[in-house]
Amino acid sequence: MQNIINFEFNGYEATVIRPENPNGKWVWKTEFLYAFDTAERELLDRGYTRVYYAISDKYGSYHAVRLMHEFYKHVVGEFALEDKCALFGFSRGGLYAFNFALFYPECVDKIYLDAPVLDMRSWPQEGSENREQVYREYSLTPETIKTFGGHPIENLGEFFSHGIPLILVAGGADEIVPFAENSGKMIEYSKENNINITYIIKPECKHHPHSLEDVTPIVDFVTR
Repeated sequence: MQNIINFEFNGYEATVIRPENPNGKWVWKTEFLYAFDTAERELLDRGYTRVYYAISDKYGSYHAVRLMHEFYKHVVGEFALEDKCALFGFSRGGLYAFNFALFYPECVDKIYLDAPVLDMRSWPQEGSENREQVYREYSLTPETIKTFGGHPIENLGEFFSHGIPLILVAGGADEIVPFAENSGKMIEYSKENNINITYIIKPECKHHPHSLEDVTPIVDFVTR
């Protein structure tokens, strides 16, 4: 038994999925609410509330992060949720999860990144509509994006300094969000700096499917 609540907040659609017996803990998936959501459904069965805020096409920009913080304050108060959430960032949703945790680490308990975009120079492709949206949202150009310091991959030191537990799942053959330029760099950095993260690489997997066939490692990570 679940209760799906759809509403509007600051001009954007939002969804809160309440379990039959909510325990105050919650999962905030930053993009693609119902995609590859086996882990979230299992967590819902364990009392976790599922939350989504549809601020798509903002790519985790500073504007997006401010909107997210306002939304965070609203749902914590309105739905009696704990002060810290488990952030799930899939694909471009990784930009939102990473940047929200970077600016508001006190709001985040754990992070699960899945084939995340961590370097916008590698995705979206030049000439695509997504790329043009990134330029507009970040006030960038084809030249300035090359030296832009706001890519998550440029801020790994500050990100890891907050000590937020992280699990990373990615396909080693990702053809859309290249592994070597995104997840691979995060893993490399953690190894070089003796930072303990959990990562699961699916060697032959491309960008899809996300998550795992057996989501036990993800659920255990969130609940332990």
